[in-house]
Order: sequence, then structure tokens, then C-alpha cells
Amino acid sequence: MIRKLFSSLCLFSCLFVWAQEVPTYTYPKDAFISPLDIPLRLSGTFGELRGNHFHSGIDIKTNGREGLPVKAVADGEVYRIKVSPYGFGKALYVRHANGFVSVYAHLQRFDPKVEAFVREVQYRQKRYETELFPPRGLFAFAQGDTLAFSGNSGGSGGPHLHFEIRDARTEKVINPLLFGFLVEDDIAPKLNYLQVYEFAEDELITSEQIRILEVGKGRYALSGSGLVEFSGSLAFGLNVYDKLNGANNRNGVYCISLSIDSIPQYQFTAHSFAFDETRYINSHIDFPRKVCCRQVINRLYLEPGNRLSMYQTGSKMNLYAPNDNAVHHVDIVVTDVAGNHSKLSFDVQRKEETDPTGVMENGPGPNIARFLHKQTNFFKREEVQFVLPEGALYRDVFFEYSEMEPCQGCVSKTYQLGDLAIPVHRYYALKIKIPPGFKGDKSKLCVVSAENGRIADFEGALREGDFIVARTRQLGNFALAQDSEPPVLAVLNLYKGKPTKGQRMVKVKMEDGLSGIDHYEAYLDGKWILMEYDAKNKLLLLDLDREKVGAGAHRLKIEATDKLGNTAALPVSLNL
Repeated sequence: MIRKLFSSLCLFSCLFVWAQEVPTYTYPKDAFISPLDIPLRLSGTFGELRGNHFHSGIDIKTNGREGLPVKAVADGEVYRIKVSPYGFGKALYVRHANGFVSVYAHLQRFDPKVEAFVREVQYRQKRYETELFPPRGLFAFAQGDTLAFSGNSGGSGGPHLHFEIRDARTEKVINPLLFGFLVEDDIAPKLNYLQVYEFAEDELITSEQIRILEVGKGRYALSGSGLVEFSGSLAFGLNVYDKLNGANNRNGVYCISLSIDSIPQYQFTAHSFAFDETRYINSHIDFPRKVCCRQVINRLYLEPGNRLSMYQTGSKMNLYAPNDNAVHHVDIVVTDVAGNHSKLSFDVQRKEETDPTGVMENGPGPNIARFLHKQTNFFKREEVQFVLPEGALYRDVFFEYSEMEPCQGCVSKTYQLGDLAIPVHRYYALKIKIPPGFKGDKSKLCVVSAENGRIADFEGALREGDFIVARTRQLGNFALAQDSEPPVLAVLNLYKGKPTKGQRMVKVKMEDGLSGIDHYEAYLDGKWILMEYDAKNKLLLLDLDREKVGAGAHRLKIEATDKLGNTAALPVSLNL
């Protein structure tokens, strides 16, 4: 059935766990209309677990099409416009008088007035990527006016509209489904498996995965005996997803609560967060399981360095360590924003403690150090050094260092700096010394990450004396490599200078093998011309109609430069 989403309903199943401790979220339910004139079917929900970030809005399906009119959800004015080949692609930000901002992303094109404004700036700046802040009142729209047209720009994985609501004062994003939008949803979340963690003196010693079985509508139990035995301290993780009517997507959930013997221990609610918090997702999830096994598991406890605001704060959200051998009862309740809920129940019991073989018995070895999350950590060797700032780690970790043979394509040793499975919250500067016997062009050296003996990614290429420096937010294996190869440019759809039949678009493949594209320029008959950059498909696009390229012979020249200064040029003869 179609149900209107009230915040009180959203919190129903969390309320019976947290009683009066749960905050009430009150937002206007009739201030906004839908941004699309089609039924709302979602392929992504607010707070959903994505790569290195929480999803900051809802993704609305556009039936696999582009070009649907995108409407202003309330009276307001455009105060920010962004065009990028990455992320949100083409996006509009609209400020409303009620203190909220609406955001529309992955657009195909803007309203003609906005489109002309953006185009004029792009030509003046001679750059496709731009961010603009129009004067107040320049682009005012009434509720229901067409702002733009839906698309697939930026990092979008398919045609859809990404839609957000933000607090205009704080810029915090708020779950749009708390504002009364109509969404069909009578499907409860699906629970898949439970991760059980045992700790000794805050060190993880064992981790076990237990399958979850549905035993009734919205009721779940553990496979096997249903009793979890443990020694030391105990914690849990949960793999779960939600589905909505009319869509097969596995979406994120709204609320997860855990209680033991009816005493609240943990609660996560996807209500609102600030953008500078979003990387805490790497502490919210079991990051090592993601790295090793591509599994996404919600931790139902907090690491000490996790400062995410989407938790119900309290003193119970740490490891569970009862001081008796009695059987204790655990309830985990998962709720979606429409109030559908699922419940997992099982028992736990402390067993006789044994020696934790998973903890180092003789302390760390000579190449293993203890990095503390509450302080700045320094690492310095003759050939490699870095400083991890305070707050870069979510917990204390063992850091292992070793030197290995050069990876394929590398010009230095490969240095193991900790483990890729240790998440890093803040950027740090990593310095690797240029090998003394290196005879090549030092200006083309860069720091790369390596996996399985091969280059995995470009990390940075700042020269600092005898060192090459990169800003990175990961640990793992690193080395120096040389990038002397220019980008590759190739025309895809021209035959004898003409676009393929029925097209008025020139498509050029643009890619770089290592450091990536830094900038590009296109000239038609010697004058700069706008070519859009579709980064995910590695395409440059020249719209002949929009750029008013007339009939006859024309000379198109494209130049591309990578981040190490290697440049490629492609002359193209057009015969239109």
C-alpha cells in the first residue's frame, strides 16, 4: 500500500527498545512535492553503506531513461551550480524559505536560463568543470517549475535522480523520507548473517559468521542451537538490507537496535549527518571483512575513534562483558523508514576462559609497532617515512613494516606499510626516497599503491628533495613508478570526417594508464570549444548542434595532459 512516511512511525520499532531515550525528529510533511512526475521508486536510500561514504540522499528511478523534467520541490532560488565529470556530475542546489536546501544531481541538462549562464562561464573560463554561486534572485523558481532534466552525469551508474534535503544553516543532510514523500513500502528488512566477535583485553581474537534463518514474518533466529558461547568480551556485526515495493534493489536500512536482557546496548539511525562525518563508515562497517571478502557488515558496537553522529549515544555501545555464566537474551531489531521491522532473537552464555592464542604472546617484533588512535604516530626509515595525524585511526593497531622486491612496473622496492585492511580516516603525507641508482627522468616519478605484485593505483607525485610525496588515506603496499606515457586519444564515431548516421555528436576516447587526466583542451578552427567529459566512460563529447558547428570542413584539435605533465594531441578533420 501507499503510506505517507511520518517520523513517529519511522521510529516505532526503535521506540520499544529505547523507550523515551529515542529523540523525536519533527519535519514538515507538506512543504515539498515530489521532484518527478512519476511514482517514487528508489534504487538507493539515505544512509546506505557505499564505498568510503554514507549515501547522502535518495536515488529515484527514472525508468532507465534520461530527460525527465525535474521539478522544484518548493519555491526557492538556485544558489549553487556544479558541473563535474565525477561525483554528482551536473547538480543544482536550491535554497528554500523554510530553512532547507534541496539538491538535484546526475542531471542531463539545466533549465535553459541556467544552462546559458553556465555555458557562458565555461567559455569564459575555458573549462568544462565549474562551480558557480549565482547572485541572489537570479534564478528563482516556483514550486513545480522545471529546474532541469534527469540524466546520468558524473559518477552515476545508470540514469536516475539523486535527491537530497539539507539544513540550510548547517549543511547537514537529512533523510528526505522524513518529509512526507509518498513511497510504496510494506516489505520488512532482510537479515542475512550475524558476525560474532570475541575480544581479550580489547584485542580481537576470534570472529565467526552465523547464518540467520527467517522463522516467521519479520522474525529471525540463528541457524544451529541458537546459543552463542564466548569468553572474554563479546560484540556483534550484522549483514542486512531493505527492499521497497516495485524495485529489486538491495537498499540500506533506517534503524538497527540491539538490547541484551532488554537493556539497550546499541542503536544506529540513518536520520542526518554532516559531510565531514561520512568517512566514519569505514569504522561503522567491519572494514577488514570488506577488504578480504567483499562483505558489508554493520558493527553493532563502536570503535573508540568512531565519532559518527548517527548513533544513539550512551555508555552501553561498547563490548559486552558480563561477569557471570548465566544465559543472557539478545534482541536485534532492524527497521526501515516506513516502520516495517524485523527481529532477531538468540541467547549468549560465557564459557570457561581459555588463553587467547590470537594475541601476540611475546609482544610485537622488531618490524611491528603499536600505533595509538589518540595520538600522532611517526614512522621514519631511510627510504620511506610518514606521519599519521591524530584521528587518522579508529582504534589502536599493530603496524607492520617490511621491504619487498619491486612490483611489476615499479622502479623502487615495494614497502609494506601496515595493512590495507586497516582503515585510515585522515589524509597523511607518504614520502618514498628516489633510489640512488635511478637514471631516468625524476620529474616523471610517482608514488603508487600495489596489490598482488602489480600497480593498483596512482597516489601522488609531489617532489620534495630526494623524496616523492603522496597524500593518501590508506595503508598497505607502496612503491615508486615512472609515468612517461602520454594519454591516449582516439576518435570513435567518425567515418571520412563525418559522424555516424543519425548522430550530431563527436565522441573521442580519452584515457591515461597511470597518473590520470589532469586537464584537456579542444579547439575548433583555432578557437576554444566546449567538449563535455564523461569520466566514467572515458569519453569527450562534442555536441555539434549545441555548439552550432555548421556545414563544411573544420579542423578539430584535442590536447590532453596527465598529472605528470605528459601531453597528447589529436588532430581531427571534420567534413560536415
